[in-house]
Amino acid sequence: METVLFVVFPYVAVTLAIGVGLHRYLTGRYTYSSLSSQLLENRKLFWGSVPWHYGITLILLAHLLAWLFPGAAAAILGNGIRLFIFEAVGLALALFAALGVILLILRRLPTDSRARAVTSGMDWLLLFVLLIQVFTGIGVALFDRWGSLWYLSTAVPWLWSLIKFQPEVSTVAALPALIQFHLVWGFLIILLFPFTRLVHIFTIPLEYLWRPYQVVVWYRDPRRGPGQAVDAPLPPVASRLVQITERPQARLSLPPGARISRSRFFLGFAAGIFTSLGRPLAFVPMDPLADPSGRKSDVKPVPDPHDEPHSNNEPLTPVPPDQYLRHSGHLGTPADISRRSLFSKLGILAGAIAAGVVVVPSIWFLLGLRKAPMLWLGVGKVSDFKVGETIEVAYADPSSLPWAGVTAKTAAWLRRVSADQFVAFSINCTHLGCPVRWLPGAELFMCPCHGGVFYSDGSVASGPPPKPLVTYPVRVNRGTVEILASPLPITTHTL
Repeated sequence: METVLFVVFPYVAVTLAIGVGLHRYLTGRYTYSSLSSQLLENRKLFWGSVPWHYGITLILLAHLLAWLFPGAAAAILGNGIRLFIFEAVGLALALFAALGVILLILRRLPTDSRARAVTSGMDWLLLFVLLIQVFTGIGVALFDRWGSLWYLSTAVPWLWSLIKFQPEVSTVAALPALIQFHLVWGFLIILLFPFTRLVHIFTIPLEYLWRPYQVVVWYRDPRRGPGQAVDAPLPPVASRLVQITERPQARLSLPPGARISRSRFFLGFAAGIFTSLGRPLAFVPMDPLADPSGRKSDVKPVPDPHDEPHSNNEPLTPVPPDQYLRHSGHLGTPADISRRSLFSKLGILAGAIAAGVVVVPSIWFLLGLRKAPMLWLGVGKVSDFKVGETIEVAYADPSSLPWAGVTAKTAAWLRRVSADQFVAFSINCTHLGCPVRWLPGAELFMCPCHGGVFYSDGSVASGPPPKPLVTYPVRVNRGTVEILASPLPITTHTL
């Protein structure tokens, strides 16, 4: 069964995901989409989609980086405080993602929901599978602590063995059932990948990074209420003229019952276009509703408050380039723009300073740039220990903080070999870090979690531990036995 779950099933899942995914892309390329229902319902989608995507993306990124760089991950997690921070952040992100997927499901449950009308059976299956995976991950974080640590010595070697086509399941066969379920369920998601909306992961528009920018020009003022103004549509050439000058067009106020003649509209614009051929960069006032016969039109233009007055006898001057984007018809006056721009820049500056104050020290600490202290700590008088006896001694973790409380207490196994010679072993098993016990009758160290056994010299006797027990340097200083303690030495020696 272990071979089927941890060797055969992963290969089948990945093979189908690649094969069916390529077939779907080649035969139905336009089905590679998230099939977004945002147009049908937006508010609930926002509160569900944002937590889900942010939470699951960061969690998957952490899994991926630890898998690609296990040595660097082990060095970073070699400090107890950093390990606790990563575990806490991971749990928070998992809860964030769980909230998002629950909201996405609740959004589709009402019978009158528009989103439900476009939800297929495969969509329901995918949401259920993702929900189970997130909650099993939360269960692992709560009941099988320090997953980011033992993940490096169990799941990572197993995954690399699959890639090298040399499957080795011994590292995951001894894991608790919940963890094994989480691993297998992850490959089930990979199996469902080409049959669901998950294919939209590969439709990221990367070309947007280098394509020319797009200028959006407004020809109306959204602040105007209904009935106050009518925005006449512009022909393409006339739109280009207005876009070049970036000046809002005149609003047209129609009396009740008045209509715009289409022929009158285009003839007016044609006249304006031919008039402006000699001055392509000048703002040319055009009356698209003027009657060619000279009769006075019933339609009265309403001047835009942003436009400057212009008389017929005043010569036309080109608009300066720095005034092209002075306003877009809805941003307000230049004074409003300056004030908003100032406050926007001040807000960005304040946010950058706050982020720097928090992020820079955090990255410095999490990447291990600040080395944890290694101190000689006294564990008792020489006379307190008998030759050949192995006893447990307690001391305080040198890397702990003043508010660590009981979590700062740790221990080691100390043996007096001779009158002036001592040896100290770490109390943590090199498999998953469980505390080992010393059995005097058998002269063995035993791990109660997964059956790891060590000889009296710390070497592995049997079970899943990959390395011998870590030893500490010991010295005798003025009649006191001292141990050179370091934070979580297991994490720097297991890989």
